[in-house]
Amino acid sequence: MHRHGSYQRNAKPRGDQKLSIQLYLCVLCGHTVSVLPSNHLSYRPLEVERLQAHFDGQAKVSCGLDPPPDAIEAGCMQRAWKRFLTRAEVLSNAFGQMLPVELPTAQELWKELRRAVGSTEQMLRFLAQSCKRSLLGDYVCLLPAI
Repeated sequence: MHRHGSYQRNAKPRGDQKLSIQLYLCVLCGHTVSVLPSNHLSYRPLEVERLQAHFDGQAKVSCGLDPPPDAIEAGCMQRAWKRFLTRAEVLSNAFGQMLPVELPTAQELWKELRRAVGSTEQMLRFLAQSCKRSLLGDYVCLLPAI
């Protein structure tokens, strides 16, 4: 892999802060790879810690975000939770025997993921390395090159 440049993306939902994302080129296959900071999600301008606090609040693990989100961030968080609700079965299957057999709700799934895996960052790492998936989507960028 060779460093191949960088691009800017939003660091926060408001778009007033930017991240510089490094690009690398695989000289063998010609594909480029973006390397995100570990505290950011693919395709979403959310910090992992803020997302985790919001999901904890939704699952009644904690009281939620502190400080509370503004309207734009709240919308991003709500869309992320809505997406998580659609992925309960996929995620249950991905984590397999790490979780109890019966998890009737997405809230219960989130509680068990936090108990069994720990932080959202650890969940993301496990999903990417072991399953080629992510928490909120199965993105092409996680699939091996053909």
